[in-house]
Amino acid sequence: MMHINWKKLAIALAILPFVVVLAAWIGFFNVGASSGHWKITEWFLHFAMRSAVRTYALAVDVPEALPRHAIQPAAGHFARGCAICHGAPGEPRSPVVTRMLPQPPDLAGTVGEWTDAQLFRIVKHGVRFTGMPAWPTQERDDEVWAMVAFLRELPAMDEATYRDLAYGETLASPEGDSGALPQALADCVRCHGGNGRGRGPAIPVLAGQSEAYLLESLRAYAEGGRASGMMSLPAIEAGPQFWPDLAKHFAALPTTHPGGGGHP
Repeated sequence: MMHINWKKLAIALAILPFVVVLAAWIGFFNVGASSGHWKITEWFLHFAMRSAVRTYALAVDVPEALPRHAIQPAAGHFARGCAICHGAPGEPRSPVVTRMLPQPPDLAGTVGEWTDAQLFRIVKHGVRFTGMPAWPTQERDDEVWAMVAFLRELPAMDEATYRDLAYGETLASPEGDSGALPQALADCVRCHGGNGRGRGPAIPVLAGQSEAYLLESLRAYAEGGRASGMMSLPAIEAGPQFWPDLAKHFAALPTTHPGGGGHP
């Protein structure tokens, strides 16, 4: 019968952290991504990630029905920040992405492996030690569920449907404008529509709103004063140099509702 020397085992366990730190300090661990992970390392990392997502997803309160009425703004956000890594109908992933470690999955082929609660957990909180970020704000579960609803539609979505949802109509550039303003305007139009009245029931009306209100809303979204993962990114990307032009553009659009419609 094997006899365990508890004293020696305790000493070894006490020394082990110092050995690990020493190995890291002398550069023993190769952090280069050119050769990839060992198979056992890759298996363990994926095993740990899937186990963690499964466990933490148990605390997620799943709605009775996903908000499919809100997939249009989710599609716009996906096109802006997700498709470059995960691909989209008619938009293959960048070749650079396939060299990442770990490689982001093509979601059209893998989204079915996760439950709604698990997708919510991943989208909202991201995944550490990968390129998957958390949702830009932790205060908008409604936006995260909208993205989950979009992801459920993604595998069966054709290119024409995706492009209509994600990009909408293309506006001509304002007269005399050849700079970055058209792109900033296109980012707004993909969800709010060329007429500013919104392309779906989950999208607020901008047409006819107060110019000052729209300007302050853009500023608040960009600076974190108003929480929205879908609005903060385009507001930040447009930048304060274009906020006044965007506010002026949508405020000048006619509205079909007296008083200017709902708030953005």
